[in-house]
Amino acid sequence: MLPLLVALIPVTAAAHVKWFVQPTDPARPEIRPELILSERTAILVGVAAASLVVLYLLQRLVRTPHWPELGLFKQMAVGAPTLLAVQSAITLVYAAVQPALFVPNMALEVDPLGLALAAAQLLIAFSFVTGIADWLAGIAVSLLVVIAFGLYRPTDVLDQLYWVGIGLVMLIVGRFGAAAAYPARPWFHQRNRAWSARAVAALRILAGLAIIAPGLDEKVWNPALGEAFLAERPAFNFPRHLLGLPWWTDERFVLAAGVVEATIGILLISGLLTRVVILGMWLPFNIGVPFLPPQELLGHLPIFGIMYFLLVHGAGIAPGESLDRPVPPGTPGEPAADRPVPALHHSPPWARPVIGNG
Repeated sequence: MLPLLVALIPVTAAAHVKWFVQPTDPARPEIRPELILSERTAILVGVAAASLVVLYLLQRLVRTPHWPELGLFKQMAVGAPTLLAVQSAITLVYAAVQPALFVPNMALEVDPLGLALAAAQLLIAFSFVTGIADWLAGIAVSLLVVIAFGLYRPTDVLDQLYWVGIGLVMLIVGRFGAAAAYPARPWFHQRNRAWSARAVAALRILAGLAIIAPGLDEKVWNPALGEAFLAERPAFNFPRHLLGLPWWTDERFVLAAGVVEATIGILLISGLLTRVVILGMWLPFNIGVPFLPPQELLGHLPIFGIMYFLLVHGAGIAPGESLDRPVPPGTPGEPAADRPVPALHHSPPWARPVIGNG
């Protein structure tokens, strides 16, 4: 079901409409409450339920939520936390110089508060790139999301929940997680070896929520906003403009795009075959980049980093797995039992050891 939908609606399923349609206009279309309990929601529930059943049966067939378990992923995992941190830093710098908080539709005033928030993003970006006090930057970026709830529409801030997941990864794992996310920082790892998997699972769940939010707020429950985007860019409704299907109206296209987007988020939260879900969302989250202004790429860099991170790590803690299970031998980055974990000299308890490739 999911691959079919992704093949049919590849472009606006991932485009953040609010970045391009009246981002700061108070008259911007809002969620229509009457659509929450409507056939549009019923369609989403039906598609999501069918997709969950398909993934569940496939997972029963392959007998692991982390399929496919390829040796290539272990090689790709080397430096994945660093890639996530650096790509997130680029977006933070871009937002700070606008100035905006995370994304274009959350603009900042050029006043003491706005400049302070912009400066905070620059400092967090510096920490993410260098690794200096990256655990503190992880806490700080999560606090910025909390602050945003007091400054902007809650529905806009929900789109940014994945920043809390990134912050947790930086806090628990660190920017210098050389191979996968294992082990966590000594302060966490020495207390419970499951902390690394918890960080991966938290990132997966929060990213799923952040993907569901615009699917509902920009498309399923707010079709006027999605249709305004298509009015300015009619070619994005490719079934009508390229395939010659006049019955495929903008309203239907927006609904289909929202269903795809929200379903992807639901599947990520479920923890069912996370790697398969990530591979399935690669097309809709990338194909629109060449056809939109630069903020589409720059704003989605953290999402792309999260996709890479989850592809090489899988679900983290998946449903039915014990939180206290030991990390399996051979997990990327997990040192052998007889090999001591090196520590950084003169480092605080939060400091993350740098694990080499050997």
